[in-house]
Amino acid sequence: MKFNAFLGSLAIYGIQVHAIPTDLDSQAIQPIEANSPISNTLEARDTYCCVGLRSSVREITKFIPRGPVIFQWYISTAMNQNTEDSCLVYVKRNPNNCDGWKFKTVRCDGLGSYIDVTIRPADDCRN
Repeated sequence: MKFNAFLGSLAIYGIQVHAIPTDLDSQAIQPIEANSPISNTLEARDTYCCVGLRSSVREITKFIPRGPVIFQWYISTAMNQNTEDSCLVYVKRNPNNCDGWKFKTVRCDGLGSYIDVTIRPADDCRN
């Protein structure tokens, strides 16, 4: 039993030593996000993408989680917030990133004649 405890503590010590950066350069210690050239782009949030709907009467943004299945985004076109009166946006997502997402709108006549749904920069959903 003591030998197993010794081996366990030796393994933990090895992991701790491996985790300590050997390069004392400040860049080596910075988190990855701080050095990322795309910190304000579409992938700025780990598992969500910013989607924007722009119509002739309204502009809406929403963080939508990435995933393998179709996401249904309900947008109210009336004051009562009833889903039966809502514009429905089907979002065909990519589980790995924000590339290649496809959008289909249903019952969105209440939002005007022009409707455009696109992936937007993450900052658009934060505001």
